[in-house]
Amino acid sequence: MVRIQESNNNKQDDAVTSKYFLSSIMSWYNEQGIHCGIESVSNLFENKNDQNKRGVAVRLSVLGEMPKCRARVIGEDGKAIRYLDDVSGEERDEIAIISDPQEVTFFFNVRIEDVEKNEISINTMSSCFPLFNYAFQQTGELPEGNNRSFICDIDELKDALEGLEFNATAESKKFKGGNAYYVLIPNPVVAE
Repeated sequence: MVRIQESNNNKQDDAVTSKYFLSSIMSWYNEQGIHCGIESVSNLFENKNDQNKRGVAVRLSVLGEMPKCRARVIGEDGKAIRYLDDVSGEERDEIAIISDPQEVTFFFNVRIEDVEKNEISINTMSSCFPLFNYAFQQTGELPEGNNRSFICDIDELKDALEGLEFNATAESKKFKGGNAYYVLIPNPVVAE
């Protein structure tokens, strides 16, 4: 059935963001990791800030137990509740601890290699590199232990990622002179 999509302005915010999910893993679960699986991968979409880049959304399901996870508090209007931080003067999300999150979406930026072929370049410094690199190693399309940038198209990426299961851990990285950011680190699922 065809139906009109709701405007993005009315879209509900996700309570669990990739930032809060990864910070929770680093705080409480980094030794053993959290069992996760990739549900879906979006098509490439425009990057508002850089015409040479595209975005890709990766929807991850939490398959293991996660008794504590940081999450944004969502108001009745479906939007994240924010407050003004007296110390920094910045608006910040109101955060709560929830149990057993079901899913989280990661939004990754990728560099366009060839627009007509939908090819993207995955750089080793990108936050998506560990996950995408791991997925292609699991399919045998990249050698085990690969630590070099690579090029793929969006269909190859979807084939490698969708259905992939792994134990998620996290690292904090920092750009030279920039802000710190969290990176999802996939590991083989350990049989219990």
